[in-house]
Amino acid sequence: MNFKITLACLSLHFCLSAFCGQAFAQSNSTPLPYILDMVHNNPGEAPYDTKYNDPVYMKSQGFNGMVTHWFVNCAITYDNFEKDIVPQNTKERNWILNKAAEIDKKLAECKKAGMAVYPFTDFIVFPQSVWEKYAAELTGTGKVAGTGGMDARSKKPNMQSKRTQDLLRAQIAGIFDRFPQLDGLTLRFGETYLQDAPYHVGGGPIRDGKEGMEDQVTMINILRDEVCVKRNKKLFFRTWDFGYNFHNNPEYYLAVTNRVEPHPNLIFVIKYQQDDFHRMTPFNPTIGIGKHYQLVEAQSRMEAYGKGAHPYYTAKGVIDGWPETKYEIAYGRHEFTGKLNDPANPRGIKDILNKGLLKGVMTWSNGGGWDGPYIKDELWTDLNTYVVSQWGQHPELSEDTLFYRFVAKLGLSGYQADLFRQLCLQSVEGVRKGQLNSYVSNSVWWTRDQYFTVSDNRTVIREVIAANKEKEVLAEKAEASAIWRSIEAISKQLHLINKDRQEALEVSCTYGRIKYELIEQMWIMMLQNAKNGEKDTEVLRSALKRYDELWAEWHHLKSSSKYCATLYTDRAFRNKTQGSIGELVAKLRLIVNKQ
Repeated sequence: MNFKITLACLSLHFCLSAFCGQAFAQSNSTPLPYILDMVHNNPGEAPYDTKYNDPVYMKSQGFNGMVTHWFVNCAITYDNFEKDIVPQNTKERNWILNKAAEIDKKLAECKKAGMAVYPFTDFIVFPQSVWEKYAAELTGTGKVAGTGGMDARSKKPNMQSKRTQDLLRAQIAGIFDRFPQLDGLTLRFGETYLQDAPYHVGGGPIRDGKEGMEDQVTMINILRDEVCVKRNKKLFFRTWDFGYNFHNNPEYYLAVTNRVEPHPNLIFVIKYQQDDFHRMTPFNPTIGIGKHYQLVEAQSRMEAYGKGAHPYYTAKGVIDGWPETKYEIAYGRHEFTGKLNDPANPRGIKDILNKGLLKGVMTWSNGGGWDGPYIKDELWTDLNTYVVSQWGQHPELSEDTLFYRFVAKLGLSGYQADLFRQLCLQSVEGVRKGQLNSYVSNSVWWTRDQYFTVSDNRTVIREVIAANKEKEVLAEKAEASAIWRSIEAISKQLHLINKDRQEALEVSCTYGRIKYELIEQMWIMMLQNAKNGEKDTEVLRSALKRYDELWAEWHHLKSSSKYCATLYTDRAFRNKTQGSIGELVAKLRLIVNKQ
């Protein structure tokens, strides 16, 4: 136990040293012009019930724009393109009209509150009747890849077709004619989900390679012309895609954006990391370059790290950079290269403020991923959203100043406030060292949403064994468990003014401790399973026993408090048995029971 406590203290020291050792060099006191938030609902599920959908609340928090998930692109009839192309008195047209009426009510609420609205928009998604009529001209080559291609109605558009381009222009005109109070649009092109649009067809229109660059330039210039120039509306163009492309490849980013004339209404929106929202990932090198204005996206409750079900303080990593970015990290492998990072390289968004391109931040208070966990209290969402959005409003202030302002809202001051900060900073490395490792490459998605997909970790486990790093990796997992025991202990020393939130705080910390103690047992079992020859059945027996005890404790926690988030499952991603921790445990039980 002393060894584990010592490790936890060392981890906290590393976390504090790495963060606090970075000088805050900015003196800019001018608020960034765009402080936006996005609530992205799980595809096919009921929308989130959250205060971040309330424009009055958002206004009170200093936000001046909401990126709403309303499907405005699916709420127009295309009569401006061809009269009754979506036939009258059909289920398809009636669905469109009903969707438009829903949006009218929500838009009116936002305008009454004085809130600008920039709806999240999937372009090149058209009504099924439109697509069927012009399928030969609209449909490109290739399939829609990944989770964006789950639906049979997913089609790869042909961005270079004149028909596609004409319909895109009609789509933009239709949106603003139908909803003239909109202040602009926010584009997504990398993933297109149709679960909530039952009468529509489409998909991501960008091809791979150099052809994709041409598609990007074509689409951006059309959107710039129709949205920014003709209608004087804002276009927030999210660069999110997969692979080493627009989002995270500086050469690709410049090759595209240098062929688009800057416009004050055209702003490119970029995730702050060179990948999705993950640890062991470099700062995104496309931020702070080129000649166009930019916004930075930051997720407040990441789907790979608990979705707000337990503490995970991310705002400091967004602003100042994560502790591990002190060292060079290999893009795509999520591992250290053994080199010290170049001190001139930016690690957080404060480091690119003086470039003059950053015009705001876009927090994701809610959204990302699929399924659960579903939270019952938004404490950790509130913390991360507040600090990042307030930094956008006060970029001259340090992260810790903004952090303590939030803590004061909880009724904590003095030593109690410092305890809360200690808890939050410990969560930074408690999460990373629990799920990932510091010694070989990482599969960052192996535990995401409510699932444990151990098959995703097979290559990592083989690398650990080949590098003879089992001892170090397991010591790191023991350290992470100790950190979470410390977090849980600190939570019981805090006294929030709101007693319900106090319960939510303590329950979430216990939730995290159980989760990461479970993950420690999973690493033990994954490493034992990968060994050639005989397994150490005593080690397995002990791990399985502790695994069962922790699941029982987790279920008891869920039944004991209404503030406990829904639990993870022993299934793999998207509720599959194959590749799951449950499948592995069943296999290992057979081995142990034979002895």
